[in-house]
Amino acid sequence: MSSTETTYKPQFRLPEFIERGRNQVIQCPVYLDDALAAPSSGTVSVYDPVGTAAVDAQTVTISNSIAQYTVTTTHIAATVELKEGWRVEWSLTMPDSVVHVFRNAAAVVRRRLYPVITDGDLTDLHSNLDDLLDSDRTHWGPVLDAAWVRIQRRLIQAGNRPYLVMDPWALADVHRYLTLHIVFEDLAASTGVDGRYAELSDRYEDRYERSWSALSFAYDADKDGQADSTQDRRAGSPTLWTNAPNRSARFRKRWD
Repeated sequence: MSSTETTYKPQFRLPEFIERGRNQVIQCPVYLDDALAAPSSGTVSVYDPVGTAAVDAQTVTISNSIAQYTVTTTHIAATVELKEGWRVEWSLTMPDSVVHVFRNAAAVVRRRLYPVITDGDLTDLHSNLDDLLDSDRTHWGPVLDAAWVRIQRRLIQAGNRPYLVMDPWALADVHRYLTLHIVFEDLAASTGVDGRYAELSDRYEDRYERSWSALSFAYDADKDGQADSTQDRRAGSPTLWTNAPNRSARFRKRWD
């Protein structure tokens, strides 16, 4: 890209997880100066790990300023191998009249991982939480979504693929506590004078980290659609000992 071209920002928070054998919409939100920038036209291609196009330069539709396309079972059938290494390329004519190509990693998966908590799980802990909503909002959905993206990225960074986690419920506590941490962190920053919000933000950040440390879930490493074992579970973060732990470390209480 030339240094004189407009720097658009595609919002790819995660790789594109494409469920095989199911029609689904993929999107490419693009921002400029913190606002959606609507392309006038464009195409999208979806390539497999060896570079063969399953979707070959197909015309996108523009809905609410966002380019989108429906990947169908004709493109990725139920028999396609479950695999990473796919990529999606959007060639979009942006408001500067230049065609920009936005690329994102992708994987063909059996099932996506869906969150299991809602606003009610937040208000169970803080019954007056909805009173803190901005006047233009009626729910905490955007914050729940932001926390869920961060949790999936952390799983990936630890070597765990979200779409292979077989126990969505195991992530309920980390999702709830991270969401509340984000809520009160934002309130603390916006009010600036109420120390209660900063204290609550710190409290839920600590609960989130402790819940993550205790996290375990069934996992489908061989991608056969079943948990690898009903007994052996994966941790959210791998444990690495560089040498033998001393006695105090082995017997230290979890909450120290």
